[in-house]
Amino acid sequence: MILIDIHQHPLHIKEIVDQDPALEKYVKDVYGVYSSPHSLASHMYQLDAAGIEKAVIMPIDCTTAHGCKLVTNEQISWLMEKNSRFIGFASVDPKSPNAVVELEKSIKEYGLKGLKLDPSLQQFDINNKDYAYPIYQLCCELDIPIFFHCGMSLSPIGQAALAHPLMLEKVIQDFPALKVIIAQFAWPWVSEAFMLGVKYKNVYFDTSILFSGTPSDSVRQVLEQQIGLNNIKRSLAKQIVFGSNAPRVDPKRLVWAVQDLQLNPKLEANIFHDNAAVLLDLDRRNEG
Repeated sequence: MILIDIHQHPLHIKEIVDQDPALEKYVKDVYGVYSSPHSLASHMYQLDAAGIEKAVIMPIDCTTAHGCKLVTNEQISWLMEKNSRFIGFASVDPKSPNAVVELEKSIKEYGLKGLKLDPSLQQFDINNKDYAYPIYQLCCELDIPIFFHCGMSLSPIGQAALAHPLMLEKVIQDFPALKVIIAQFAWPWVSEAFMLGVKYKNVYFDTSILFSGTPSDSVRQVLEQQIGLNNIKRSLAKQIVFGSNAPRVDPKRLVWAVQDLQLNPKLEANIFHDNAAVLLDLDRRNEG
Protein backbone atom coordinates (compact mmCIF):
# COMPACT_ATOMS: atom_id res chain seq x y z
CA MET A 1 0.00 0.00 0.00
CA ILE A 2 1.27 3.47 -0.93
CA LEU A 3 0.90 5.65 2.15
CA ILE A 4 0.05 9.32 1.51
CA ASP A 5 0.70 12.01 4.11
CA ILE A 6 -1.52 14.97 3.26
CA HIS A 7 -0.11 17.39 5.86
CA GLN A 8 3.54 18.40 6.06
CA HIS A 9 5.30 21.74 6.33
CA PRO A 10 8.86 21.81 4.90
CA LEU A 11 9.90 24.50 7.37
CA HIS A 12 12.93 22.64 8.61
CA ILE A 13 14.49 21.48 5.38
CA LYS A 14 17.94 23.04 5.46
CA GLU A 15 18.08 23.71 1.75
CA ILE A 16 14.95 25.87 2.12
CA VAL A 17 16.15 27.60 5.28
CA ASP A 18 19.42 28.46 3.53
CA GLN A 19 17.45 30.32 0.85
CA ASP A 20 15.85 32.64 3.42
CA PRO A 21 17.97 33.72 6.41
CA ALA A 22 14.90 35.03 8.28
CA LEU A 23 12.89 31.83 7.97
CA GLU A 24 14.40 30.05 10.97
CA LYS A 25 13.44 32.96 13.24
CA TYR A 26 9.88 33.06 11.89
CA VAL A 27 9.52 29.30 12.32
CA LYS A 28 10.27 29.76 16.02
CA ASP A 29 8.51 33.06 16.74
CA VAL A 30 5.44 32.69 14.51
CA TYR A 31 4.95 28.96 13.95
CA GLY A 32 6.31 27.81 17.30
CA VAL A 33 8.71 25.01 16.35
CA TYR A 34 12.17 25.22 17.85
CA SER A 35 14.15 22.23 16.56
CA SER A 36 17.09 22.63 14.20
CA PRO A 37 16.86 22.31 10.40
CA HIS A 38 17.71 19.00 8.73
CA SER A 39 18.74 18.17 5.19
CA LEU A 40 16.39 17.18 2.40
CA ALA A 41 18.03 13.75 2.40
CA SER A 42 17.26 13.42 6.11
CA HIS A 43 13.66 14.43 5.46
CA MET A 44 13.31 11.71 2.83
CA TYR A 45 14.76 9.20 5.28
CA GLN A 46 12.04 10.28 7.74
CA LEU A 47 9.41 9.52 5.10
CA ASP A 48 10.98 6.14 4.45
CA ALA A 49 11.00 5.30 8.18
CA ALA A 50 7.27 6.05 8.32
CA GLY A 51 6.47 4.13 5.15
CA ILE A 52 5.24 7.30 3.42
CA GLU A 53 5.48 7.24 -0.37
CA LYS A 54 3.84 10.61 -1.14
CA ALA A 55 3.81 13.73 1.04
CA VAL A 56 1.77 16.90 0.56
CA ILE A 57 3.93 19.87 1.51
CA MET A 58 2.42 23.26 2.20
CA PRO A 59 3.46 26.80 3.11
CA ILE A 60 1.59 29.45 5.11
CA ASP A 61 1.50 33.02 3.83
CA CYS A 62 1.35 35.26 6.91
CA THR A 63 2.36 38.50 5.19
CA THR A 64 -0.44 40.72 6.50
CA ALA A 65 -0.63 39.22 9.99
CA HIS A 66 3.07 38.73 10.75
CA GLY A 67 5.14 40.05 7.85
CA CYS A 68 6.44 36.67 6.70
CA LYS A 69 5.87 33.65 4.53
CA LEU A 70 6.48 30.30 6.19
CA VAL A 71 7.98 28.96 2.96
CA THR A 72 6.90 30.37 -0.40
CA ASN A 73 4.88 28.80 -3.19
CA GLU A 74 7.98 29.01 -5.38
CA GLN A 75 9.97 27.01 -2.83
CA ILE A 76 7.24 24.38 -2.68
CA SER A 77 7.47 24.07 -6.47
CA TRP A 78 11.28 23.82 -6.19
CA LEU A 79 10.98 20.94 -3.72
CA MET A 80 8.56 19.16 -6.05
CA GLU A 81 11.17 19.40 -8.79
CA LYS A 82 13.80 18.02 -6.42
CA ASN A 83 11.77 14.97 -5.49
CA SER A 84 8.72 13.51 -7.21
CA ARG A 85 7.40 12.14 -3.91
CA PHE A 86 6.29 15.65 -2.95
CA ILE A 87 2.86 17.02 -3.86
CA GLY A 88 2.69 20.76 -3.35
CA PHE A 89 -0.08 22.95 -2.00
CA ALA A 90 -0.01 26.73 -2.26
CA SER A 91 -0.81 29.34 0.34
CA VAL A 92 -1.93 32.93 -0.21
CA ASP A 93 -2.62 35.78 2.17
CA PRO A 94 -6.41 36.19 1.93
CA LYS A 95 -6.16 39.90 2.75
CA SER A 96 -3.73 40.56 -0.08
CA PRO A 97 -5.31 42.23 -3.12
CA ASN A 98 -3.22 39.90 -5.28
CA ALA A 99 -4.32 36.68 -3.56
CA VAL A 100 -6.47 35.34 -6.42
CA VAL A 101 -3.84 36.11 -9.06
CA GLU A 102 -1.10 34.51 -6.94
CA LEU A 103 -3.16 31.39 -6.36
CA GLU A 104 -4.01 30.95 -10.02
CA LYS A 105 -0.34 31.35 -10.95
CA SER A 106 0.74 28.84 -8.31
CA ILE A 107 -1.67 26.23 -9.63
CA LYS A 108 -1.27 26.77 -13.35
CA GLU A 109 2.44 27.68 -13.56
CA TYR A 110 4.02 26.01 -10.51
CA GLY A 111 1.90 22.87 -10.68
CA LEU A 112 0.62 23.04 -7.10
CA LYS A 113 -2.45 20.94 -6.31
CA GLY A 114 -4.33 22.62 -3.47
CA LEU A 115 -4.50 25.56 -1.07
CA LYS A 116 -3.50 25.81 2.59
CA LEU A 117 -5.24 28.39 4.79
CA ASP A 118 -4.74 28.87 8.54
CA PRO A 119 -7.26 31.42 9.87
CA SER A 120 -5.80 31.27 13.37
CA LEU A 121 -2.32 32.19 12.17
CA GLN A 122 -3.17 34.31 9.12
CA GLN A 123 -5.85 36.04 11.22
CA PHE A 124 -8.58 36.41 8.67
CA ASP A 125 -12.36 35.97 8.68
CA ILE A 126 -13.33 32.70 7.00
CA ASN A 127 -16.71 34.14 6.00
CA ASN A 128 -15.51 37.44 4.54
CA LYS A 129 -17.20 37.80 1.17
CA ASP A 130 -14.91 40.58 -0.07
CA TYR A 131 -11.53 38.86 0.17
CA ALA A 132 -12.14 35.19 1.12
CA TYR A 133 -15.03 34.24 -1.16
CA PRO A 134 -13.18 35.04 -4.43
CA ILE A 135 -10.47 32.61 -3.31
CA TYR A 136 -13.02 29.87 -2.65
CA GLN A 137 -14.63 30.52 -6.03
CA LEU A 138 -11.30 30.13 -7.79
CA CYS A 139 -10.64 26.86 -5.95
CA CYS A 140 -13.95 25.54 -7.26
CA GLU A 141 -13.10 26.62 -10.80
CA LEU A 142 -9.65 25.03 -10.56
CA ASP A 143 -11.10 21.95 -8.82
CA ILE A 144 -8.55 22.01 -6.00
CA PRO A 145 -9.11 21.32 -2.28
CA ILE A 146 -8.57 23.81 0.54
CA PHE A 147 -6.80 22.55 3.63
CA PHE A 148 -8.09 24.60 6.59
CA HIS A 149 -6.32 24.59 9.92
CA CYS A 150 -9.16 24.50 12.47
CA GLY A 151 -9.26 24.22 16.23
CA MET A 152 -6.27 24.61 18.52
CA SER A 153 -3.31 26.52 17.19
CA LEU A 154 0.04 25.47 18.64
CA SER A 155 1.52 28.72 17.38
CA PRO A 156 2.34 31.04 20.31
CA ILE A 157 0.46 33.82 18.52
CA GLY A 158 -2.30 31.82 16.84
CA GLN A 159 -5.92 32.71 17.62
CA ALA A 160 -8.08 29.59 17.75
CA ALA A 161 -11.35 31.56 17.84
CA LEU A 162 -10.80 32.48 14.20
CA ALA A 163 -10.65 28.79 13.26
CA HIS A 164 -13.86 27.34 14.68
CA PRO A 165 -15.19 24.68 12.27
CA LEU A 166 -18.77 25.97 12.41
CA MET A 167 -17.53 29.10 10.64
CA LEU A 168 -17.03 26.87 7.61
CA GLU A 169 -20.64 25.77 7.28
CA LYS A 170 -21.80 28.86 5.38
CA VAL A 171 -18.81 28.53 3.06
CA ILE A 172 -19.65 24.87 2.42
CA GLN A 173 -23.26 25.78 1.66
CA ASP A 174 -22.31 28.64 -0.65
CA PHE A 175 -19.68 26.54 -2.47
CA PRO A 176 -21.09 23.00 -2.60
CA ALA A 177 -18.40 21.89 -5.07
CA LEU A 178 -15.57 23.02 -2.81
CA LYS A 179 -13.44 20.24 -1.32
CA VAL A 180 -12.67 21.16 2.28
CA ILE A 181 -10.08 19.41 4.45
CA ILE A 182 -10.26 20.19 8.18
CA ALA A 183 -7.03 19.63 10.10
CA GLN A 184 -6.90 17.65 13.38
CA PHE A 185 -10.69 17.14 13.48
CA ALA A 186 -10.77 20.77 14.66
CA TRP A 187 -9.94 19.70 18.22
CA PRO A 188 -11.34 20.71 20.72
CA TRP A 189 -14.48 21.24 18.58
CA VAL A 190 -14.63 17.60 17.53
CA SER A 191 -18.39 17.14 17.74
CA GLU A 192 -19.05 20.19 15.61
CA ALA A 193 -16.52 19.01 13.03
CA PHE A 194 -18.00 15.52 12.99
CA MET A 195 -21.43 17.02 12.36
CA LEU A 196 -20.08 18.84 9.30
CA GLY A 197 -18.62 15.61 7.96
CA VAL A 198 -21.86 13.71 8.44
CA LYS A 199 -23.90 16.45 6.77
CA TYR A 200 -21.53 17.39 3.92
CA LYS A 201 -19.69 14.70 1.98
CA ASN A 202 -17.23 17.19 0.48
CA VAL A 203 -15.72 17.71 3.96
CA TYR A 204 -12.64 15.71 4.90
CA PHE A 205 -10.52 15.41 8.04
CA ASP A 206 -6.88 14.59 8.64
CA THR A 207 -5.37 12.61 11.50
CA SER A 208 -2.90 15.24 12.78
CA ILE A 209 -4.40 15.17 16.27
CA LEU A 210 -2.00 16.01 19.08
CA PHE A 211 -3.01 17.88 22.19
CA SER A 212 -1.78 15.79 25.13
CA GLY A 213 0.56 12.88 25.73
CA THR A 214 1.47 10.91 22.62
CA PRO A 215 -0.12 11.01 19.17
CA SER A 216 -1.61 7.59 19.91
CA ASP A 217 -3.27 8.96 23.05
CA SER A 218 -4.75 11.93 21.23
CA VAL A 219 -5.86 10.03 18.13
CA ARG A 220 -7.47 7.30 20.22
CA GLN A 221 -9.32 9.77 22.41
CA VAL A 222 -10.79 11.65 19.45
CA LEU A 223 -11.50 8.85 16.98
CA GLU A 224 -12.36 6.02 19.35
CA GLN A 225 -13.78 7.73 22.42
CA GLN A 226 -15.29 11.00 21.20
CA ILE A 227 -16.52 10.02 17.74
CA GLY A 228 -16.52 6.23 17.96
CA LEU A 229 -14.99 3.82 15.48
CA ASN A 230 -18.40 2.49 14.45
CA ASN A 231 -19.51 6.04 13.60
CA ILE A 232 -16.37 6.54 11.57
CA LYS A 233 -16.93 3.28 9.72
CA ARG A 234 -20.57 4.12 8.97
CA SER A 235 -20.34 7.87 8.33
CA LEU A 236 -16.76 8.97 7.57
CA ALA A 237 -15.10 5.96 5.93
CA LYS A 238 -14.34 7.95 2.78
CA GLN A 239 -13.65 11.30 4.46
CA ILE A 240 -10.59 10.75 6.66
CA VAL A 241 -7.08 11.14 5.25
CA PHE A 242 -3.76 10.52 6.94
CA GLY A 243 -1.87 13.66 7.92
CA SER A 244 1.06 14.03 10.30
CA ASN A 245 1.61 17.81 10.55
CA ALA A 246 5.37 17.29 10.36
CA PRO A 247 7.62 18.82 11.67
CA ARG A 248 5.45 19.22 14.78
CA VAL A 249 5.20 15.44 14.97
CA ASP A 250 7.42 12.67 13.65
CA PRO A 251 5.27 11.14 10.87
CA LYS A 252 5.91 7.56 11.93
CA ARG A 253 4.31 8.29 15.32
CA LEU A 254 1.07 9.26 13.55
CA VAL A 255 1.28 6.12 11.42
CA TRP A 256 1.59 4.09 14.62
CA ALA A 257 -1.31 6.03 16.16
CA VAL A 258 -3.66 5.04 13.32
CA GLN A 259 -2.40 1.47 13.29
CA ASP A 260 -2.96 1.23 17.06
CA LEU A 261 -6.69 1.65 16.44
CA GLN A 262 -6.71 -1.78 14.77
CA LEU A 263 -9.21 -0.72 12.14
CA ASN A 264 -10.52 -3.17 9.59
CA PRO A 265 -8.15 -3.39 6.58
CA LYS A 266 -10.46 -1.55 4.17
CA LEU A 267 -10.97 1.45 6.47
CA GLU A 268 -7.25 1.61 7.25
CA ALA A 269 -6.47 1.53 3.52
CA ASN A 270 -8.98 4.33 2.95
CA ILE A 271 -7.26 6.51 5.54
CA PHE A 272 -3.68 5.75 4.54
CA HIS A 273 -4.16 5.94 0.77
CA ASP A 274 -7.48 5.61 -1.02
CA ASN A 275 -9.30 8.70 0.24
CA ALA A 276 -6.35 10.99 -0.43
CA ALA A 277 -5.82 9.46 -3.87
CA VAL A 278 -9.41 10.35 -4.77
CA LEU A 279 -9.25 13.78 -3.16
CA LEU A 280 -6.01 14.66 -4.95
CA ASP A 281 -7.10 12.94 -8.17
CA LEU A 282 -3.84 10.99 -8.26
CA ASP A 283 -5.03 8.30 -10.65
CA ARG A 284 -5.95 10.83 -13.34
CA ARG A 285 -2.69 12.71 -12.79
CA ASN A 286 -0.68 9.51 -13.13
CA GLU A 287 -2.49 8.66 -16.36
CA GLY A 288 -1.65 12.10 -17.72
